[in-house]
Amino acid sequence: MLDNARAEAGERFVWLAELFDGVTRGHFDRLGVRAGSRCWAVGAGGPSIPEALAAAVGPTGHVLATDIDPSWLKTDDGYEVRRHDVAADPPPEPGTFDLVHARLVLVHVPDRARALATMAAALRPGGWLLVEDADTALQPLACLDDSGPAQRRANRLRDAVRELLTRRGADLRYGRTLPRALREAGLVDVAAGGAFPFGGLACDRLEAATIRHVRGELLAAGLADDAEIDAHLDAIHAGKLDLTLAPLISAWGRRPAEHPPALG
Repeated sequence: MLDNARAEAGERFVWLAELFDGVTRGHFDRLGVRAGSRCWAVGAGGPSIPEALAAAVGPTGHVLATDIDPSWLKTDDGYEVRRHDVAADPPPEPGTFDLVHARLVLVHVPDRARALATMAAALRPGGWLLVEDADTALQPLACLDDSGPAQRRANRLRDAVRELLTRRGADLRYGRTLPRALREAGLVDVAAGGAFPFGGLACDRLEAATIRHVRGELLAAGLADDAEIDAHLDAIHAGKLDLTLAPLISAWGRRPAEHPPALG
């Protein structure tokens, strides 16, 4: 539904980076990404994460950025780009990566266990898998302060987007399951944290880009009408809403030196 072919996808990548790249880079530092590291950015979408990894690993390291549609990635910016479907294709260069990372990817993948197994199989012994995904069911509101008609309209439209995602097979409770999923994939030293953006330009711009991106689907499904969508976009533009997102849950685990995770 939120495919990379639309111009709004590029806008979403910019504002997701503004909201979450600081969190993600902090995890990279914590997990020991440094000069010479080998890293795989799964479902990279936009260029910000591959660029950050490339800067961290330097010329002696290697960064692979993959996506089912890599059109927003840059092929001449210090990292390798490949087209890859993590839920269907075998792991690239299995057993070789110090870090494998996916952000806001697996929530949209029907066979999440298979995708996790693919990523785990790409790790070298001792390598880290970092998966970050939203838990929309944990906090479903667009406006926490449901104080007026504009805020209630924003929350109705957020419900409508969630309904579209559910119909497409997204698991809106997936974020909270990540630590268990990493353990089930054979990883050890599993831990997790969360980030919860609230208010500001980035939340506004991300919301507007998302609504424009899925407008046709909302109308076709009868979940909203043009007047409601236009009024919501006007309220965002006027700065009338204190918008928020679902929490981003970050979970990480290490491939043990013994008993490597099996792909299957």
